Amino acid sequence: AETVRLSRQLSQKRATAATVVSKKVEAELATLKMPNTRFQVSLWSTPADKTLPQQLQADGNALTDTGLERAAFMIAPNVGESLKPLSEIASGGELSRVVLALKAILAGNDAVETMVFDEVDAGIGGGAAEVVGRKLSALSAVHQVLCITHLPQIAKFGNAHFRISKKVQGGRTKTVIDRLDEQNRVQEVARMLGGEKITPKTLAHAREMLADVVDAVSTVGGQETED
Repeated sequence: AETVRLSRQLSQKRATAATVVSKKVEAELATLKMPNTRFQVSLWSTPADKTLPQQLQADGNALTDTGLERAAFMIAPNVGESLKPLSEIASGGELSRVVLALKAILAGNDAVETMVFDEVDAGIGGGAAEVVGRKLSALSAVHQVLCITHLPQIAKFGNAHFRISKKVQGGRTKTVIDRLDEQNRVQEVARMLGGEKITPKTLAHAREMLADVVDAVSTVGGQETED
């Protein structure tokens, strides 16, 4: 009886949290170049079958080690589409941004120490990329964030910048990871901005982008750390 009581209490809390989280995720996604996206945390119960002991039933539903229901993230990225499971229809870029939105909401009480974002910049650019970069930077205040990106608007926010490249050596392809010093970082950001041909204007733009981030950190009294 006590287990059933606690399970019903948990169900009520989940229903309330699902509504709150759904609205917050939609608001976050609107700033991440996914406007008009509908997001919903769906809860459903499993009907108890005749073989299930009475002690593992409540209100005609099966009682499991996670309670009376299960949860699924449902999403409709485009106007006019019906809600479908996130795990089945989301592209890599959409999935990364949904995770980023959730992490931004839960940053204060998330126990995960390290988060990896691969291609979180897929399908975005310009001002939206700047917003994504700022959100990742904010998350790095409470987590270690590793981000693989092709956009300088995002890369400029990193405390440390690594360049990943491939080369053939001894008849085999090897992946090389180099940590960039300040000068080489300017060069890499300039390459990300303008391609292989780097001009003095591109270098100046790269320095300006990196300086803007340093100024922003200084303004809020932040302290850069290397994890």
